Amino acid sequence: MDLLDPIDLLTMGYTDTVQIVAYSIPEDSVYTSNLQYAQIGSMYDPIFGITTANFYTQLYLTSTSVKFGTNPVFDSAFLYIPYKSSFGDTLSNMTFRVYTLQEDIEDSTGYYSNSTLDYDAAKPIGEITFQPKPNDSSYFEGSTHAPFLRIPINSNFGNHVLNPKDTVSLYNNAGFVKFYKGLCIVAENQTTPNKGAIITFNMPSDYSRIIMYYHNDEEDSLNYNFSINEDGLRFQNYDHRGYAEATTMLKEQLQGNISSGQQFLFAQGMGGVKIKIEFPHLSKWFESEKVIINDAQLILGNASVSDLFTNPSSVTLRGVGEGGSTSPNVIVDESDVTGYFDGTYSSASNSYRFRIKRYVQQVLTGKTNDNGLHLIIPGASYVGSRLVLNGTSSPQSDLKLYLRYTRLF
Repeated sequence: MDLLDPIDLLTMGYTDTVQIVAYSIPEDSVYTSNLQYAQIGSMYDPIFGITTANFYTQLYLTSTSVKFGTNPVFDSAFLYIPYKSSFGDTLSNMTFRVYTLQEDIEDSTGYYSNSTLDYDAAKPIGEITFQPKPNDSSYFEGSTHAPFLRIPINSNFGNHVLNPKDTVSLYNNAGFVKFYKGLCIVAENQTTPNKGAIITFNMPSDYSRIIMYYHNDEEDSLNYNFSINEDGLRFQNYDHRGYAEATTMLKEQLQGNISSGQQFLFAQGMGGVKIKIEFPHLSKWFESEKVIINDAQLILGNASVSDLFTNPSSVTLRGVGEGGSTSPNVIVDESDVTGYFDGTYSSASNSYRFRIKRYVQQVLTGKTNDNGLHLIIPGASYVGSRLVLNGTSSPQSDLKLYLRYTRLF
């Protein structure tokens, strides 16, 4: 009986012709309650259209049993919100308006990117038109501080808080938020392409506050601080206007035209757009034989060219559940050694790369479903980045899955 050399039982293989279907789909609304930062602004991306971010928050007293004295009179007030960063064109003029909420922010309610509350639109308490300066130091109370935006607050606010119906409203914050439900900071929609920005603010923080100046019958120069801090409830609203102003190709994909993804693919944070990636024949590819996947690299060519609306430094992949929703859990390869899974943008190759050999192996063996993957921008609850990728048949650099495998006989 002839014996075969064991090495003859193994055959190495390579392919870059795995069929891929990819297209853009609407992102589910994202959870935005009590985030670490606030995003406010409006931008008109020539590809993604108009996106506007508004912020809802409670306002807190900074002491208990507050008394404003006999016959208090409002003089002036300012809302201070510290800058953190920006996305878009900070040379554009922007307008923010501040309103008083007419509904409670409920502790028991989870708020999402499509959540809103009623506010008193007829009586804004503040307004400012400005050019954002997130990198310029601010001068306040005789010293230099980290950059912040200062919004004038008018007597609609002052007259409200200085004249409560009873002392319980100013006794503590539990009573105050029932009396004064909070603020909404609303950005005016940007209507000019390539203009506008989404500004990220360090809010809540020790420096996010309203300082109100007033006088009464006893003293003529008084002030009181109201705080926007970690204890207060807050949430974000993001409005993409149904991508009405977006480029035709993006709108086609969002309306179900899958074939349009052959040219370009689109993703955007803030509950906007994600990319569905399918491998239609992968689970049946080696149905009649056994293989071990040695390497599987998914390469996505970057097609973003804007200096204003820049592509994200990284993206990530998530599995797709049976109902088509994005899995909250990482795919198996992401739990490997740090950096192996990747997803970081490479300027040298102008692309993103993922190593997904364990995911592919599990699809082949039936240990995971074959519903495909969702490509998303990490931190979609508070990241304004957007991305354009080359599609599955792009002449520039198409989307490919490169496989190296060992065939077992």
